[in-house]
Amino acid sequence: MIAMPEEFARSTVEREGEGGVAWLAELSGIVEELLGRWGCVPDGEVMHGGVGVIVPVRRRAQESAVLKVSFPHPGNVHEPDAFVAWGGCGAILLYERDDERFAMLLERVQPSTLAEVEDGDEVVAVAGRLNHRLAIPAPPGLPRLREQADAWGGAAVQGRRGADACAAASGAGCRRGDRSGAGSGPAGHSHPWRLSGASLGK
Repeated sequence: MIAMPEEFARSTVEREGEGGVAWLAELSGIVEELLGRWGCVPDGEVMHGGVGVIVPVRRRAQESAVLKVSFPHPGNVHEPDAFVAWGGCGAILLYERDDERFAMLLERVQPSTLAEVEDGDEVVAVAGRLNHRLAIPAPPGLPRLREQADAWGGAAVQGRRGADACAAASGAGCRRGDRSGAGSGPAGHSHPWRLSGASLGK
């Protein structure tokens, strides 16, 4: 039985409540079933993001990959669709998918970040090339950036109203985690056809 990271389990329960407890109780079994179905064996320590676990694996005894299983959430529904649309151009390859279990078998790559690059011009050039590759027409059925921008803008407005009400009631500023969504509107409406990064989950 594959053990799940304690930090991930704790944050999932705190965020999802009883639904998170129930999902975690099944998670190891889901991972074991998918490993068997896709012919994989574990090949490293289990990692995690905010809403999913990532298991390094080897497939057919030589092909390295990762198995990602995410908590069932609307924000994760279209993640595999985005990887299919990109087809490995600027993003990792999708080998297998199980939409019912919110699971994917993905190409394994070595972790790296542009923060490691000291040349600022190179950072800008690489980021620009990646953005160009990823900015493709969204396939039918995927959320458009226009829709996401409207939702983000509405949330930002509600956030500002809540902050203003809090400040008025307490006589002091009320901190909000992120009020930057208000700036999403113009970009979303000027490029409504683009594949939205919100399709990717975490």
